[in-house]
Amino acid sequence: MQAREPLTAVLATYRKPDRQGFEDSWVGIEPTFQTRRNLELYARFEDDEDRYFNHPYMVGKVRAVARRIEKRVERAARRRKRPSWCLFESAKVHHTKDKWGDFREQIDLRWKDRDLEELEVKFGMDPSTFEYGIKPIPLQWFYDDRFVRFLEKVVFGAPRKEGMTPSMLNGGGQFHLSVKTVLTGCLLADIIATALGHPELSTWILDWPNCDDRPFRATAARAAAFDRLLDRYWAGAFHPRAKGVLTAEHALYDRSFAPAVDAPRGSMDPARGPRGDAQEIFQTNFAFGRAVNDLAQSVDPGYWQLQRPDDDGFRPEQIMRYSEVNLARLQIAGELHVKDFEVLDHQRVPEGQAPLGVPMLATEASIEFRRHTSRVDARDYAEAVLFEAHLAMYLARHPHVRVTRSLLQDQLHAGAEATIRKHAGAAALARLHRKARAENLAISQGRLRSDYVEPETLFFQAFRALPAGARGAMAREVVTSFVELVQQAASVDPRRAGGDPMEPHRHRVHPLLWSALEHAHLPKRDPARRELDLWKANRKAYLARRPMFSQAGDEPPWKGMEGA
Repeated sequence: MQAREPLTAVLATYRKPDRQGFEDSWVGIEPTFQTRRNLELYARFEDDEDRYFNHPYMVGKVRAVARRIEKRVERAARRRKRPSWCLFESAKVHHTKDKWGDFREQIDLRWKDRDLEELEVKFGMDPSTFEYGIKPIPLQWFYDDRFVRFLEKVVFGAPRKEGMTPSMLNGGGQFHLSVKTVLTGCLLADIIATALGHPELSTWILDWPNCDDRPFRATAARAAAFDRLLDRYWAGAFHPRAKGVLTAEHALYDRSFAPAVDAPRGSMDPARGPRGDAQEIFQTNFAFGRAVNDLAQSVDPGYWQLQRPDDDGFRPEQIMRYSEVNLARLQIAGELHVKDFEVLDHQRVPEGQAPLGVPMLATEASIEFRRHTSRVDARDYAEAVLFEAHLAMYLARHPHVRVTRSLLQDQLHAGAEATIRKHAGAAALARLHRKARAENLAISQGRLRSDYVEPETLFFQAFRALPAGARGAMAREVVTSFVELVQQAASVDPRRAGGDPMEPHRHRVHPLLWSALEHAHLPKRDPARRELDLWKANRKAYLARRPMFSQAGDEPPWKGMEGA
């Protein structure tokens, strides 16, 4: 293809750390797929993962998918009438290892102009799943229908041909956005505040309640930790005028990112965030992001019982990443990769005493959105990516998000135990604590004696206990809130051309909520009433766009509830 091709024009600039606009943002995607056989193998070898990752079936499937991708691209490129989705001229498979040292295939997709950067498609294994790793992809590509069809035909199509499908339980549709994009103004703080004020995004809407991507509002202590850091941010406690100028060494040694005790007045614009030059704004937001990772994501995280220094996936510094939004990869050149400890961008390692600045950001520095179930097709995945990107664009134009302090959904989060005690009785809550004590001791291999009940367990037990009217009121809050977010995101969508902005997203609402809405008192003009009517009118089609829960037949935690 010629260099003037719209998809390749951005390749010259989008990787540059100091190109922070959304037009130069990049995305990393991780679609996942499973088969019943791979789930059976993981259940069999869970205590001996080397046998799982080296099993002939697992390795064979990875090889087969890579070969299909290579052949599909090569054949399409040679056709006399080349399909429009065939963007690349050739494909080449390489046998590689992932960050944990396990077998993985890498497919390099090359343009006609060999001087242009190739797209690397990596396909390998994770516990219970097969997983892609494709990054960096310019955000601008997701607006091009040819690229989305390429994802559908090749990236999603190859695993399907091998009998693989996405699921909710054993997959995950997480993706990354270049962190450089959100370190301007107060955008990072506003993304955190929006997540804190909208727990439905990682429970009822884009995901289902699970410890792999726990919401910020999952427990009282967790919510308070995020709330406290947001308050300190707006007080100026992360500004270099309060903390002093940060240098590369602060990042390399991971120190001095906690908020300052005292903050001088005038360092923050109450509407737009940090005052000062570009370096001061960057340092304020970088320090805040590192503090969020260390002091908030680490409060009541998922898999807390499994923390062990000898477990690659659950090392102490890994645990906090199990969060709906993850900032573990907010790093500069010279820091160690969060998984394999290799030096990031070793050729760009800065002077230790150099003031911390945007050009120091690691090439792969990103913010990870984990609050997404697996997507059944590429277009759905692309719409999920663009929803998060457009919501961030909207927040950039409407800065300083105020967190709603009280939600009806808090009955399932910080107030879950009170909800169960009130509606199901103290004995029901006591049984949950007794069961949790035994489970925590077993999961931690005898290290942790605690009757702490997982937030997700409390979530569903509290929902079961609520009267129908309370469920309906909560469902109305969730649906109304999501509609508002979708409309905000749609308002900055460059593809906007009228129509129904909820259509690409309506199926994301958990079916339990539609059933609960039947018991809410909804006026005819209520947005939630309109959404309920549209759902009921096309219910089968919307359900078909949702991934299955598990290929192995595992029952979802909402099994038996009304509407499930």
